Amino acid sequence: MNDIVKRHGSLPQTLAADTTYGNGELLQWLDDRGIAAYIRVKENPNGPTDLYGIDQFTYIPEENCYLCPVGKILKYIGINARNRTHVYHSTVKRCRDCLQKSRCTRGKYRTLAIHTCEPARQRAHALAQTPAFAISQRARRKVEALFAELKNYIGLRRLRLRRMRFVREQFYLAATVQNLKRLVRFLSSKPTPKLATA
Repeated sequence: MNDIVKRHGSLPQTLAADTTYGNGELLQWLDDRGIAAYIRVKENPNGPTDLYGIDQFTYIPEENCYLCPVGKILKYIGINARNRTHVYHSTVKRCRDCLQKSRCTRGKYRTLAIHTCEPARQRAHALAQTPAFAISQRARRKVEALFAELKNYIGLRRLRLRRMRFVREQFYLAATVQNLKRLVRFLSSKPTPKLATA
């Protein structure tokens, strides 16, 4: 980003990327700089689950705890440094006879792991529901299609030159090839005949 500021004099107002970049730290970094992140939030790597999600639990800021759907407390334990989450959990005694246990946890008690950058994740999640997000995704696909063509059809899987000056030159040549292909397609396409109007 420092290079972008040096070259253009300002930071971008919006930024689109795929889910790989949707982790909490990057979303927080963008949020701190006032950049709208049109990025899908990186969710549970194990995939969707049929258990109660975080949105089913109520946060009590005064006590820094969560209430489960039936009103039982999940107390704050601390930060898990390995995956940078705030950990809240119930107890075996609270969860043992709960009628909702099968829908809440597969363990002996329920644990919640809330990312340290959860507010930034929630803002990015809200942005993903807007029409502007859909527009950004269409624009991103156009760019990704060009890079896929460079990699799969033009053979630019590895850079053969070093230093930014030579790398830039190699990309300019590859982009020229792409544009020539499009120009040939454009010139060889037959014009659609106009319908006669009375």
